Amino acid sequence: MTKCPCKAITLIASMIFCLCLTAPLMAAEVGKGKIPADQLDKSFKTLAWGAPIWDVDEAVTHLKKGENVLWVDTRPESFFKKGTVSDAVLLIYNKKGMAENTLTPESLEKAMADKGIAKDKATIVFFCQGPKCHRSYNASFAAITEWGYPAEQIVWFRAGYPHLFKKVQSDAKLKRKAKRYISEDGVKQL
Repeated sequence: MTKCPCKAITLIASMIFCLCLTAPLMAAEVGKGKIPADQLDKSFKTLAWGAPIWDVDEAVTHLKKGENVLWVDTRPESFFKKGTVSDAVLLIYNKKGMAENTLTPESLEKAMADKGIAKDKATIVFFCQGPKCHRSYNASFAAITEWGYPAEQIVWFRAGYPHLFKKVQSDAKLKRKAKRYISEDGVKQL
C-alpha cells in the first residue's frame, strides 16, 4: 500500500502558513543593543512584521528620486541638530510608553500633512544612529503592528544617518550634491 504524498505536502504547507501568520506576533520591540543579530546582516531585507529594510545604497537611490518619502529621525534632538537626512522630520521614539517619545500616530500624520504627502501614498522611512540602534526598529514595529500602517509603506533604514553621512563624505559625486542627501548642519561637517 502506497502513502499519498498529498497529506505530507498539505501538512508542511499548513505549518509554513501558520509560521508566517505568527512570526509578526512573535516579534516585539527591543531594548538598546538588542536587535537580533540575524536582522543586522545585510542579506536580511525584511523584518518579521513585513517592513522592508534599506541600507545606504537604497537610501541614496530614494533621496535622488525625491519621491513621496517621509524621512523620520527617531533620535534625540541633540543628534538631529548635528545633522540628519535631508528634509527629515524629528519624531523621537524609544519604546512604547516612554515619556520622551514624540512619535505618535497623530504626530506622524501631521508630519505627512505638513510635507504635503498623502497618507495612503507615503513611504515612511524610520532611521536612527545606525544598525544597532533600536529606536527606528521599534518605530517601524509600532507603526505596523499598533497603528495599522501597511508593511509596504514602512521602511527601516537600518544603516542610519551616520552611515549615510560617511557615504556622502567619502563619495565625491555624492559630496558635490550633499544637500540632496543630508541636512545643512550635516553639510557643514563635511
